[in-house]
Amino acid sequence: MKYLYVGGLGPETDGEALARIRESTAAMFRTPVREIELPPVEFAYDAVRRQYRSVAVLEMLARTCPADARKLVGVTGSDLFVPVLTFVFGQAQLDGPVAVVSLARLRQEFYGLPEDREVFLERAVKEALHETGHTFGLVHCADTDCAMSLATNVRHIDRKRAGFCPGCEGLARRRSGEQVL
Repeated sequence: MKYLYVGGLGPETDGEALARIRESTAAMFRTPVREIELPPVEFAYDAVRRQYRSVAVLEMLARTCPADARKLVGVTGSDLFVPVLTFVFGQAQLDGPVAVVSLARLRQEFYGLPEDREVFLERAVKEALHETGHTFGLVHCADTDCAMSLATNVRHIDRKRAGFCPGCEGLARRRSGEQVL
């Protein structure tokens, strides 16, 4: 049997967010989910940017991916970037085995606002569905309500729902069903 693994990248990763992400990805992709312990992302730190290189994290996840994994999603509290962008909420290998989600900019406190736990957890789920969708070959969707729509700021994430439009959901079901269990 193959599993979708979801794990925190280091012990400081929010446990409640991880639990919600596991639950939502299991339901959406109809795949059994397992927890996995993953190393912290300190190796990917860029002192000039004071952020973490998401490509380096993806490469580490690819090396760490268990043999019985359909997909592996790493979740971190660290702020991620790629060189051409100020930041990324996450990154995935399109139709590949691994993805990473950053919780850093999903928190209201990052923007100087009071904590709102439920908003944070909803954003975490939406971003995890988005990045996991990419691992199953889904691309960005023009429907701004769909979790697969592109989000360049948290307002875009907040407009999404924690699910896919009918087209993306059908494709996700077909793509996740293509795998042999």
